[in-house]
Amino acid sequence: MTRLLVSVRDQKEAALALAAGVDLIDIKEPRAGALGAADVQTIEQVVDVVAGRAPLSAALGELSAPLRLPVRLARELRYLKLGLAGAARKPDWRKLWSREIDRFPPGVTPVAVAYADAERAQAPPAQAVLANSRAAGCGAILLDTFDKSGGSLLKHWPQDDIAQFIRDAHAKQLLCVVAGGLRGSELNQVCALAPDYIGVRGAICLRDRTSALDRKLLQALVERVNECGRVVRGASSERA
Repeated sequence: MTRLLVSVRDQKEAALALAAGVDLIDIKEPRAGALGAADVQTIEQVVDVVAGRAPLSAALGELSAPLRLPVRLARELRYLKLGLAGAARKPDWRKLWSREIDRFPPGVTPVAVAYADAERAQAPPAQAVLANSRAAGCGAILLDTFDKSGGSLLKHWPQDDIAQFIRDAHAKQLLCVVAGGLRGSELNQVCALAPDYIGVRGAICLRDRTSALDRKLLQALVERVNECGRVVRGASSERA
């Protein structure tokens, strides 16, 4: 069943996401890039607002300069995401990545981040990230875009390649999250591929991904993903 991940930038947006019934609330600062980290105070405020009523994840930025959370705060989160932009320039990126993930406290699931526009991000190719995710200690993987001005995920990868990536992730027993500027009919296309989560930000903002979340757009998307999930489950049952 595909669920919905919504990225929020502060406690007000977290409250909106919680009220709308979002499955996974992700904390990030969109003005700081694809995987921009919010500050520690903001993460604490979101944790307090959500108060255990929904699972939380947080972006830690990129491997070159990750946000390091106090252990007590990191333990309040279910997932932590760490990007690999710039890591392709480092021959020992796998070792550096594993070392950083080893800092995560027990009980928190590390999320690998594979950029579809890996060359633009100077990141390792998405398939290399996937191949090394388990060895690095990750339990989930996010397929995303690094350059948000370069079009959505489906502008970079055809639908069949995304579907194969999801299958490969599941074969490695990784949760698979798919994001990257998805809007409109693209959301239905990706939902039909049955990732574990679809991640959104810009699709539910008033203007672009750096502006505020809109309550009506958010609620409509929650309903849309729920309906898409029902359609996909129905089709799977018929094939069985």
